Amino acid sequence: MKIRTLFVEDEHWGVTPYFKELERNDFQCELARDGDEAIKKLESEDFDLVSMDVMFPPGKLLDAETMPVSAGLRLLQQIRLGKINNCDPNINVIILTAVINREIETEIIKLGVDAYLKKPIDFNEVIETFCRIKPQKIKEQE
Repeated sequence: MKIRTLFVEDEHWGVTPYFKELERNDFQCELARDGDEAIKKLESEDFDLVSMDVMFPPGKLLDAETMPVSAGLRLLQQIRLGKINNCDPNINVIILTAVINREIETEIIKLGVDAYLKKPIDFNEVIETFCRIKPQKIKEQE
């Protein structure tokens, strides 16, 4: 069974190099480039895992006051509070970011993520982290 993974990243070149190797490891990768696209995909499709940057264009669906530097935090809050229809509030989440902001990092970790990866990071470490974090839904079907 494929692990449906949504990557939320406005700079696609920062994550698409991982797609081919992840797909060899039973991941199905999709990309959302902003908060609006991420929310629409999460509401209309079933994902097993979300990987997101901390900073991306928030769009209009998160809220009018969300700044790009905290869009990842706001999206994660919406997920964990169950405010995104059709999205499991306990979905597995991996942060993959180059943003250095201790306050936002602390808040994200408090909300609960499976991994917080800081760029630059070794390609193989990213792949190994994704392969190690197998969503509960997948574990139950094995």
